[in-house]
Amino acid sequence: MDDVNFLLDEKLLDGEIATWRDKDEPKLERNLAVFLTFSENGKLCRDYYTFIVENGREKKPVFGTTCRLSKRRWQRVNWSFRDAYQAPARKRFEFFQEVNRNAPEPVYVSDYRLPSILLKSVQKAEIKHELPLREMINKASKKEALNPVLIHSVIKQESNYNPKVCSHVGACGLMQLMPLTAKEVGVSDPFNPSQNLMGGTRYLRKMLNRRGIKGNIPLALAAYNAGYGNVKKYGYQVPPFKETQNYVKKIMGYFKSQ
Repeated sequence: MDDVNFLLDEKLLDGEIATWRDKDEPKLERNLAVFLTFSENGKLCRDYYTFIVENGREKKPVFGTTCRLSKRRWQRVNWSFRDAYQAPARKRFEFFQEVNRNAPEPVYVSDYRLPSILLKSVQKAEIKHELPLREMINKASKKEALNPVLIHSVIKQESNYNPKVCSHVGACGLMQLMPLTAKEVGVSDPFNPSQNLMGGTRYLRKMLNRRGIKGNIPLALAAYNAGYGNVKKYGYQVPPFKETQNYVKKIMGYFKSQ
């Protein structure tokens, strides 16, 4: 895989796939992607996966790893066909495949359908708290160009549409804002439903725009839950915290069921 050095020079981002064909084998399409960037023993490393498409049929991917030896020099990718070696990278790969499969785009849409589990919850909350929550969520979503169903999904998981609830760690309101986060996004009263919604959607948009995330919904949700620092620390992947991984899976489950 001599092409790897070229791809590293081009700074191929996580999830991006480079495709090329050899002149000697024009029927074979070769693909290579940086799957994960992470730190190991003080070194910056990258997981890759490569696969071949022959006559329109995709073959089983192979995983490999390389680490940086110096600022401009990387070791050759270690491509191992042993299942034991590939298992950790494959497991991470399959996790992202699953949570992203059939997921809608995070962008704002005016025509959408709320999954029944979200619709029932928000209808009950609107009556109980005497608030036009669907209208408020749509307004906040539109302002930050986010899919309203995604915001509904986050709120369902965070507070179950209760604007008065606080967690044991001090996160409060519909989108469960921590005091420092609330201050960061200009929320003076987290129990004010409108302020909380605007601040929460603004913060989620900020996470979606962060370096290493760039529109990846599961990573943005992980950053919302566990902090961007932890997403970065674990190589721009969902941190290995059971709470955070379950959080991401549940929200993506709501979001994808629309």
